[in-house]
Amino acid sequence: MSKESLKNKKIVAICACTAGMAHTYIAKQKIENEAKKRGWDCKVETQGAAGIDNVLTEQDLKSADVILLATDISIDNAERLEPFKNVIKVSTGEAVKNTVNIFNNAEALSSKKEVKESIGKEIFRSLNTGISKFLPVIIASGILFSIVLMTGHVTGDTILPSNQFFADLQQVAFYGFSMMVPVLAAYMAYSIGGNAALAPAFIMGYVVNNPIGANHVSTGFIGAMIFGVLIGYFVKWFKTVKVHPVIASVMPVMIIPTVTLLVMAPIYIYGLSYPLDWFVKAMVETLKGMSEVNAAFLGIGIGVLAALDMGGPCSKAATAFTLAAMAEGVYGPNGVFRMCCAIPPLGLAISSLIVSRSKYTKEEKEFGITAFFLSLAGITEGAIPFAAKDPKRVIIAIVVGTAVAGMLGMINGIDSLVAFGGLVALGGVTKGALWYVIDMFIGAFIIAAILNFSRKPAVEGDVIVDAD
Repeated sequence: MSKESLKNKKIVAICACTAGMAHTYIAKQKIENEAKKRGWDCKVETQGAAGIDNVLTEQDLKSADVILLATDISIDNAERLEPFKNVIKVSTGEAVKNTVNIFNNAEALSSKKEVKESIGKEIFRSLNTGISKFLPVIIASGILFSIVLMTGHVTGDTILPSNQFFADLQQVAFYGFSMMVPVLAAYMAYSIGGNAALAPAFIMGYVVNNPIGANHVSTGFIGAMIFGVLIGYFVKWFKTVKVHPVIASVMPVMIIPTVTLLVMAPIYIYGLSYPLDWFVKAMVETLKGMSEVNAAFLGIGIGVLAALDMGGPCSKAATAFTLAAMAEGVYGPNGVFRMCCAIPPLGLAISSLIVSRSKYTKEEKEFGITAFFLSLAGITEGAIPFAAKDPKRVIIAIVVGTAVAGMLGMINGIDSLVAFGGLVALGGVTKGALWYVIDMFIGAFIIAAILNFSRKPAVEGDVIVDAD
């Protein structure tokens, strides 16, 4: 379908990223801008951290020539889309980087043939959904924890609050952290199996995070991910079983949760808990016993994943790994990852505002100011506007700079107890706080130096920087 043949057509879209912040709204803006260029009618619903805005009505969906889902997670009220076949499914990252191609291929991508999502993609989407739901839980708990850390002091691995009020605040933070695993399991299952999977997965998430069975085994984050997926698919299958209409009315609230637990709990307690416990302990021992060389390689890997897609699926995979390690008392990967998340936007802010000002347009310098403030909170998405305009040079620079900083961070033994990054998370850094800052700025200045040599002088009014 050519641009001309689709002129004056209508596209509606839903945007939702894992964190519900930058990718969601940047994708929305890119879609609206491209639709405006082509003369298309456009309406975009966002499902972000602040809630659902600009909701698509039934009439919006019926009148649309193309329905675009730019999502990394399972969306709310997805059932309304089931009658429609003209649906394009892409990630928010694709919507940001390949907007023109998505519009060009609208007819092929929105064919009347329903394309089922692969199991691999469905599982990864469920992981992103789980992460998106527990992020506010651990961020809020982490901020409380940071307040306790800043007002008290650390002796070994023990935090000593300064008075009873902060001791109580610390307990609230601990309870908040304990919710992370059940929330992850529940919303991974929900992403696959729907509302009926929530209750059994919440319960199993609590079970895997606490000692149970004759040997008092707990498997935490790893167990939650596995049983989130297993429960999701079990419930998805269970809902296809034909039952009498009277029984069907109580299936989601009584029969499905009960039967799911009766099946899944014994599988975990008497079967999978033992190999999972062995795997978790082996992972912990490996991480704790790493040589400096292996730690350096791990740091490089963390840095690459943190920077490569600027808060996208690669970054979320690193989030899952570092949080799983932190849940088992290994805080180094988490500390390095939280530092790395801040480096791409900080490096681009330094490049555009200090080191290479003449190579950036006025608009890009404004991006730099925004990127600096986002870097303070470890929000990697602050680098996206630069990468969208000059992907090749920017991505190479941020990956190299962040990988070097990640390597240094692991060698220097940075530990963090909080699940957010940037300089605002400095209070949660229990080991290597000075190195946390130094390594962060080393990575940022490496980014600025690479761009200073590789980037061409900007011309005001440029829309796309040559990336060849």
